[in-house]
Amino acid sequence: MKIFFSILFLLLLSSLSTDAQTIRCASASNWEKAMKNPDFIRLQEQFEEASSRAKVAKSQTVFIVPVVFHIIYKNATENISESQIMSQLDALNRDFRMRNADTTNVEPDFSKADVQIEFCLARRDPNGNQTNGITRDSTGLSNIGINDLYYIIRPAWDPDRYLNIWVGDYGDINGNEVLGEATPPGHTPRAQDGVIITYRAFGTEGTATAPYNEGRTTTHEVGHWFNLLHPWGGGSIPTCNDGDMVADTPDQDAVYFNCPLNPSVSCGTKDMLSNYMGYVDDDCMGNFSEGQRDRMRNALVLLRPSILLSRGCLPVGLDENSLNDQLTIYPNPADEIIQIRLDEINSPLDFAIYSLDGKMVKSGSIPSGKTEYQLLTEDLNSGIYLLRIGDSESQITKKIILQH
Repeated sequence: MKIFFSILFLLLLSSLSTDAQTIRCASASNWEKAMKNPDFIRLQEQFEEASSRAKVAKSQTVFIVPVVFHIIYKNATENISESQIMSQLDALNRDFRMRNADTTNVEPDFSKADVQIEFCLARRDPNGNQTNGITRDSTGLSNIGINDLYYIIRPAWDPDRYLNIWVGDYGDINGNEVLGEATPPGHTPRAQDGVIITYRAFGTEGTATAPYNEGRTTTHEVGHWFNLLHPWGGGSIPTCNDGDMVADTPDQDAVYFNCPLNPSVSCGTKDMLSNYMGYVDDDCMGNFSEGQRDRMRNALVLLRPSILLSRGCLPVGLDENSLNDQLTIYPNPADEIIQIRLDEINSPLDFAIYSLDGKMVKSGSIPSGKTEYQLLTEDLNSGIYLLRIGDSESQITKKIILQH
């Protein structure tokens, strides 16, 4: 339960917010709990060290993340429509690709960035069966977030392959409604890994209620899932000594709500208002910074790498066949060469590489009798591709990532 977190946070709300009915985010409690775990602390230290050497943050590769939405409802109102769900998926993609019109909210002193991460609705479930990427569970229980019931009602799909987003009646703390929460990478039990959002702050239509009806609560929480912190750091109470590990977001010990017009200066610098990881109203947000982009992309590759190889968004039927157990592709992600290891084959295998829009960009043949084959990819741009290998009787399709 999150009650241990409530007292400090309610004090913060009462002193800084005119909106004492809403707690924007409950993720700080997860971070504070994780930072008491030596294994998590070591993981974060390794991440910071590896990030300083990683090339992926600056690459032009657009990463694709499969998403499954788990709708948990007590009544017809909470059983939100597919249209509302899709409005949230659209909002996520707008915000992460900087296609939102309100980038004009960003103050001139701060950067704004296309994160080059996109989200697709899952088309196959963990068992390989066809799905629409939406689960629905009826319950008689309330406060499914506060009481950590959401993942008991509907455990997460394999978090190595999917971003799980639960939507329902999160609950309130002493009458203050909580909008959302996320789990940091590398700490939470797998069945709980993901994001939970109240149905009143989800998407841009239906039950989404102003001033939280632009989908930014989910954008904010997915940022946490990618290892971002609030601009004032990971704790419940902001201080100048607890930064967010991002160089181009200023340290601050103030938290802003509603749509403030005159930001104060704290920690010696002007405070940022428009950032998605802050607490202002949805229509006053507008950006991730360039440093936040780099941190999220590094987190995806270094802390959640298997999700990049997920086949969750591929249609059922593309790769279920006997070749799957006879073929290994490595490294993945790759640079200039992909190594293909096969059980000995008695006939040639054809291969073709396709871009995600279906265009064939390379093809060839693997001679019979080969157990190792080098596929040169230096002539292809960085990005995500589909590699299809097979003959007239059997074919297999694998997702590959090229990073030059």
